[in-house]
Amino acid sequence: MHSQVQVADYHPGAVFGPRVLSSYELVWLLTGSARWRTETLDADGAVAGAEVTTLRPGTLSLGRRGDREIFHWDASRASSHAFVHFSVDEPGHIGEASAWPRVQDMTQAPILQALCAYLLDLAGLQSPSSRSRSDECVRLLLDLFVAGPLSPGPPQISPVVRAAVGHVAGVWSTAGFRIVPVEEAATAAAVSTGHLHRVFRDSYGCGPARAFELVRLARAALALQRSNLSLAEIATEFGFSNPYHFSRRFAATYGTPPGAFRRTQSAADAMWPVRQARLLPLMHLLP
Repeated sequence: MHSQVQVADYHPGAVFGPRVLSSYELVWLLTGSARWRTETLDADGAVAGAEVTTLRPGTLSLGRRGDREIFHWDASRASSHAFVHFSVDEPGHIGEASAWPRVQDMTQAPILQALCAYLLDLAGLQSPSSRSRSDECVRLLLDLFVAGPLSPGPPQISPVVRAAVGHVAGVWSTAGFRIVPVEEAATAAAVSTGHLHRVFRDSYGCGPARAFELVRLARAALALQRSNLSLAEIATEFGFSNPYHFSRRFAATYGTPPGAFRRTQSAADAMWPVRQARLLPLMHLLP
């Protein structure tokens, strides 16, 4: 693979194509927009299928070798796009090109956006090492574009949940990891306790008290793995009334007492109960 990123500019209303691609091509818009028509051709050169997509900054498109394409650029303003041509000798696990997606939304997959920005930076260096690194980036970009996994994007958090979490975050930041009564969190979110329970259960499968306890237990599990604090100190630090209460709640969640967890599971995923309950986005909003 020998790839070199370039940038092209178009005046308002410009048309490019139709042309048949002799290689694969990744395109991402920097300014403006475009209506992109792609046609799959059969062995006789007849159109076997066609797609029309609107491209804007934040979209990454993949043109397939052998397809015919035409770009109708933004009629009201100038457009520019970056592009890179490349070949694929052996597709391997990403499969045949006919099954590849044509467009990915980079705003929902920040890694694609970062790699595209890095490719543009590399293009300005013009050195053997930058060209080699560019090839590696295009390989990774293609792999992620086709096979992923890609981030689903920023999680949607209910305004009610966000308000309750914001209140708990404020309490924990100033008063430590104490238990925040559900009634207090509901009042902060301007809803009834019943409504707050329903919103949490619908989103995470557990009520707010259990959700916040899981976060405290996960913090405690990390402290067991990565600190020299005693069990009593950890219990106090993360809002449990005494070591016995902490040990009982920890064992009920992690399946092993905290002392045994510290001795035998130093490399375990301390976040798994939070991850399983889909609470990681909430945990990231808390101290």
